Amino acid sequence: MKKAICILLAALLCLAGYAETVDSTDETEDRLDDITYIGEMQHFSINGWQQYDILLAAQGYGWETMLGWADYMAEADLDNISQVTVSSIGADETDITESYHNHNDCCKETPELEPENSVLSIAGISRTLMAPMKIVWFNQTRVLRFFTLVDDDLLIRKYVETVIRRTFGTDDAMKLAKDLPEG
Repeated sequence: MKKAICILLAALLCLAGYAETVDSTDETEDRLDDITYIGEMQHFSINGWQQYDILLAAQGYGWETMLGWADYMAEADLDNISQVTVSSIGADETDITESYHNHNDCCKETPELEPENSVLSIAGISRTLMAPMKIVWFNQTRVLRFFTLVDDDLLIRKYVETVIRRTFGTDDAMKLAKDLPEG
């Protein structure tokens, strides 16, 4: 119960803007010819781990999108999946890593993920960042959370843009999109 409350409190803090917003624009970067999907990015350092909270500029996402995203990341960038968890609001997270591995390393085939839940996370080693990465999705929100040892706002912004666009392995991987228009 305490973990779920902490997760919800952290998400609310992110949305309320109590933490410092990260500005990682770099005008010398080669940019995509499209507007970013990242509405806001906040960075917290917690005992050596870096937490990046992302507020998407687009509409929120649902459970099926979360499952597809997690499966995509496991295929496109994450090696050695070490943890898969799921939770409902008000409940502790449940580690379903063994079941995930027993079901072809596929979220969409993992029985515990058949019923819709509130939170899904997957953790492994990012091939792109060459570092541990845990990604957390919050159902029916615009919030994503990334935990890593990488302390580089610009690099993480590029990584997140690549995650959102699903462009790993393409010429557009690890590129920033244009800033959101003012107003």
